[in-house]
Amino acid sequence: MAGNSGAMVTNMIMNSNILAGVMVITTVLVTSLPLHAVQPMIGMYGTVCDTEQQTIEMIAKYKAAGVRTIFPSLSGGDTVIWKTDKATYYPSLRARYDEGYDALKVLIQHAHAAGMKVYPSVVCGMGGLMLNAHPEWETRDRNGQPASKTAAAYFSFSIAQARAAKIAMLMDLVNQYDIDGIFLDECNYPVNSATVETHYGFYGYDAPLMNVCRSIYGFDPARVPINSPQWNLFNEMRIETVTAFVRELRAAIKATGKPVRMGIYADADYDMERRSCGRDYVNWVKLGLVDDVFLSTYIEKIGEMERTVARVRAAVGPKVSLYSALCPFNEFLKTNEEMVAAAKAQLSGGADGLWVYRDDYVDKLKLWNGVRDANQLIGAHQ
Repeated sequence: MAGNSGAMVTNMIMNSNILAGVMVITTVLVTSLPLHAVQPMIGMYGTVCDTEQQTIEMIAKYKAAGVRTIFPSLSGGDTVIWKTDKATYYPSLRARYDEGYDALKVLIQHAHAAGMKVYPSVVCGMGGLMLNAHPEWETRDRNGQPASKTAAAYFSFSIAQARAAKIAMLMDLVNQYDIDGIFLDECNYPVNSATVETHYGFYGYDAPLMNVCRSIYGFDPARVPINSPQWNLFNEMRIETVTAFVRELRAAIKATGKPVRMGIYADADYDMERRSCGRDYVNWVKLGLVDDVFLSTYIEKIGEMERTVARVRAAVGPKVSLYSALCPFNEFLKTNEEMVAAAKAQLSGGADGLWVYRDDYVDKLKLWNGVRDANQLIGAHQ
């Protein structure tokens, strides 16, 4: 737990039976080491292809640039790209899937044959089909409205059954495919930057957690100012519900005996992340719940990148693998020279490797030479 207020929350919860079935207390450290030692790499964020031939051509292009790990984006909103009866298969690939073409299996087959790892990116917070059956599982905002009124339809991490349903869907991916890792994206309560009100601490006011707060502390968290001492007590509890999800997913993966790594998308301002939406990734590292941190150095200027990466490196410590982002998406990096300069800065800040977001912008801006040269820097930096 981070800070004295977190310890107080945990102690009070452990002395109460009110939280039974609502959340898991996360005070027990996972002392096992990561699945294997840090493997310096450059990874590429993309997706699957419409045909096997396109997959073969994409992997050849990746390999020529030195890419060692592929991060295919497999879910968004309420759709996914893996076999499961717990979510809707991605519509544009559904017809091919019904004909027997499993785009993810084809990608894994050819990637592994080329010596590359496949580490899918999945959105955690979205509710999808399970909210159709259980609309009461959708997280609420401070006004008591479903999150979908002002943001997306996220589930409530404070409801144990909802966490279990989401984990069951993700375990269909783990159990049925030979993946090397699972990249947790949006593993948090919603954030909507459209207004000041919805941008910070506005979601996660769900009945189970609200009732516990009233019972333990005697106040309504939706009626106290955000960042007040009282609200901070509630927020520690809200953060714990997301940590419970990460812990339970980690345990489910470990129970399979498969060497699947678990990584987390991480914003550079880790303190803001935990306070605003419950994504407490520094604590998850300390608890041994994640193997890899994928840092979103998207908007930082090249001159700021070394300092940004160094700050996160100091926070997460040396035992977890830290990969920072080269981001041509939205033309944050526009030239091969900028790709190389950003790679140098980030590696100097203590990154173990790099990941590129995204491959369609690498194509658009013709940055494959920059990817190749950044990869060569990783080897020289070790």
